[in-house]
Amino acid sequence: MKKNPTIFFEILALTIAALLCFVLTTSVFAAEAIIIDHTCTDISQIPIYWLEEAKELTLHYAHTSHGSQINSGILNLESQDPQYSVAIRFNSTAGLPPLEDPPALRIYTGNPPETYIEPGDYWDGISAQNRTQAVADTGDYDLSMWAWCGQVSEATENYIQNYLDTLNQFETDYPAMKFIYMTGHLDGSRSDGNLHLRNEQIRAYCIANNKVLFDFADIERYDPDGNDYLDFGADDGCNYDGGNWADEWCASHPDIDLCATCSCAHSNPLNCNLKGRAFWWMMARLAGWEPTSCEGDFDGDGDLDGSDLAILATDFGRTDCDTGPKCEGDFDKDRDVDGTDLATFAADFGRTDCP
Repeated sequence: MKKNPTIFFEILALTIAALLCFVLTTSVFAAEAIIIDHTCTDISQIPIYWLEEAKELTLHYAHTSHGSQINSGILNLESQDPQYSVAIRFNSTAGLPPLEDPPALRIYTGNPPETYIEPGDYWDGISAQNRTQAVADTGDYDLSMWAWCGQVSEATENYIQNYLDTLNQFETDYPAMKFIYMTGHLDGSRSDGNLHLRNEQIRAYCIANNKVLFDFADIERYDPDGNDYLDFGADDGCNYDGGNWADEWCASHPDIDLCATCSCAHSNPLNCNLKGRAFWWMMARLAGWEPTSCEGDFDGDGDLDGSDLAILATDFGRTDCDTGPKCEGDFDKDRDVDGTDLATFAADFGRTDCP
């Protein structure tokens, strides 16, 4: 089949333009559920580009002592590697820390007029909601996150649904912001306990409604090798029926950064360090990072640019991918390279962060 390069490039231009129009008119936060759990702690996978993009986001974070575990983890990580730089302002009045050079991810911790934030200070009741809305009304924050203390252990299904409905209403009222959901910390009960059932309720809602979930409890139930301690009575301190999984893991992995000492409220430093790394994974995702390979990096140089486009153009229009020479660009495996494949390529065109 004789190819017409002019037609190919015209089609590509129209495809990219349509995709750009879609992206510009659709919230980057609304595409799919983002679930941050124990599988999201290998931050070596995050491209530096997306770390820097994440630092452009601003976060309002309200919590009690358990929620401070994330702060402890990200501050400890920053001390190990300055590319994970953060600036945290802990105060009873709203306001971000000053801009830094080089940039740091800026976080305000509190919910005026207090810094120790329970449900009745953030979402549970009209007064609490008014306080959170007053912070959102400043327009200073891209994200807002609140962490449970021990309330989920005794929570009813209706109470958790009220929490979910309230955060969803916050997002409806403030479409330019994303409100981050959380599970409650482990309490030693097992998979048949109320805590797990209520956490499952939160997880199911977030998946079904394309929410962002920082799965606090999931991170606490697994060691870095993926061993699950939930049904061995794991609690928020990493204790279980046979001992303490964090102490045991660090004893067998001496001198590893994950086991670096830090102040970790109610828990073990390993738990805080894992949550700090999961936090950065979440922020990179919210900045736009997709931890997948690029469709169309044919030359393997880590980006999708004109050289890849030229390779795709040579095969565009082919219908013999099953019998002829290898096709570069038959992404949907239907044996031809057509407009569907072109749209797949165009969706990633311009990326510079391919593995």
